[in-house]
Amino acid sequence: MVVLVENDLEFDFSPAIEAITFDDDALHNPSTIKRVDFIAEFEDKFIFLEVKDPDIPGATNPDRFKEKLLTGNLIPSLASKYRDSYWFRNHSGKVTKPIYYVVLISMASLEPALLLSKQDELKKSLPLTHVQWQNPSAAGCAILNLDQYKAYFGSNSVRRLSAGD
Repeated sequence: MVVLVENDLEFDFSPAIEAITFDDDALHNPSTIKRVDFIAEFEDKFIFLEVKDPDIPGATNPDRFKEKLLTGNLIPSLASKYRDSYWFRNHSGKVTKPIYYVVLISMASLEPALLLSKQDELKKSLPLTHVQWQNPSAAGCAILNLDQYKAYFGSNSVRRLSAGD
């Protein structure tokens, strides 16, 4: 079983062939590239996963995160994390399957409709395709809340450590 942790969230990547913590200085030093948190390889795809957890117990200012999301200031950061991670993996010869970019935002107060609209902004910011490109930069991208993530990847795919589940 491959289990990786990002702060208070534990991810079970058992169905994956391999999963790594990509946002690891030991893997990239010295480098200024922005990085997604995890990369998981499956039989037919890669998942690049970025985790944002403003609901973490003891968070100092979750409203600031929400404001950053609402004003559109978060989307360029999310897009650059994907682009830099893709660039690094591509130049490492490790882009051998379609890539799906998943952003998990664990913030219960966010409406799914808002996440869907931000997902559209992210697709434009990446961008996924271009008329001069032979292949898309990503097969797809999604911004999901915790319940949506569990619905897609399985009820045991992520758990909050502090909840003691």
